[in-house]
Amino acid sequence: MALAGYPATVKIGANTIQDIQSYDLPFKMAMLATTAFGGSSGATVGTETFIPGLLGMATKLTGNWNKADTTGQLLLEAAFFARTTVTLIASPNGTSTYTFAAWVSDYNIKADVKGLITADYSLTMNGNVTLA
Repeated sequence: MALAGYPATVKIGANTIQDIQSYDLPFKMAMLATTAFGGSSGATVGTETFIPGLLGMATKLTGNWNKADTTGQLLLEAAFFARTTVTLIASPNGTSTYTFAAWVSDYNIKADVKGLITADYSLTMNGNVTLA
């Protein structure tokens, strides 16, 4: 079943980050090669084998730049310059959530004479993610 994205939210703690228009949650698992000469653990010779390694994720939030959002965008900006983590709670459908501590690793403000002032925030997950 396809779902519309408009119920999505992204929060720092209990506070919604205002004016965010898109984000992605590209969770990744490192795959560690176990391939050996003559096959590995019964694998056919000439095929690769793997075991799962570390989990990680770096997300990007994009939206309209809003310095008046003191409990959202301003906290992201402050965390970037202070080199501190935030607790991000992302909900793609407004119900299911992914909660994790994250470093604000990139902060990019864009101004265009023919457009809006926008901001991109990249956050790198630090530790576990809690699913709800």
